[in-house]
Amino acid sequence: MGALDGRVAVVTGGASGIGKAVVAAFVREGARVVVGDIDGEGIGRLIGEMGHNQVDGAEVDVRDEAAVERMVELAVRRFGRLDVAVNNAGVGGFSPIQAYPLEEWERVVGISLTGTFLCIKHEAARMIAQGQGGSIINVASLNAIQPAEGFAAYCAAKAGVAMLTKVAALELGRYGIRVNAVGPGLIHTPATAPMTAVPGVEAAFIAETALGRAGEPEEVAELAVYLASPVSALMTGQTLYIDGGASLKKYPELFSLFAGVSGGG
Repeated sequence: MGALDGRVAVVTGGASGIGKAVVAAFVREGARVVVGDIDGEGIGRLIGEMGHNQVDGAEVDVRDEAAVERMVELAVRRFGRLDVAVNNAGVGGFSPIQAYPLEEWERVVGISLTGTFLCIKHEAARMIAQGQGGSIINVASLNAIQPAEGFAAYCAAKAGVAMLTKVAALELGRYGIRVNAVGPGLIHTPATAPMTAVPGVEAAFIAETALGRAGEPEEVAELAVYLASPVSALMTGQTLYIDGGASLKKYPELFSLFAGVSGGG
């Protein structure tokens, strides 16, 4: 018996990185999963790896409310219900505030925060209609509580995700729906690879962690399994930071490390 036997989940940003690790962990624990991602080819590869009986997916830009609603409907149509949601889709960008282009700010906040709101909105509506509760897990970041120079939009968006998690938990608890978040520190993913490829960046991050290392996507996925399962039945409204103790120290100073680096990522 897996920890998630019989449950149906949606995972956004599930075609790579943390999201892909969550999908794999959920399937291992007996769940069936719908993956929402802008990477259609990545979704196809994931279905090929894990089997169409366990995984389905659709191309979704989480800023598109109609597409988010279709993702939720796909879970119900394919697998009969929705019990768990992991709202993982997000992007970052790097620029000093005075040079930050408005369109880049809107892209980062739109995907990372507004997209999370739209997912909660439609996931919760389905769970309320079913009348059997559920678990919604948002992916925040260490940057929800720890500022990083050059990451104004990302830090603001992830702080918003952490507070949105609390508000949603207050509103949805009466329906038996739990809402929590995970706050990863530096995790080795395709999204962070360009940043850690900059000389000195990963070493600077590791120097500011208590455990002296970065994390792996599978470690975050195990925390998501815990929050999705009945073992965490009394937990809601919380953001759990999985950062190697980086929140105990300070964020690296990035402007000097990123000299000559600009734009989004």
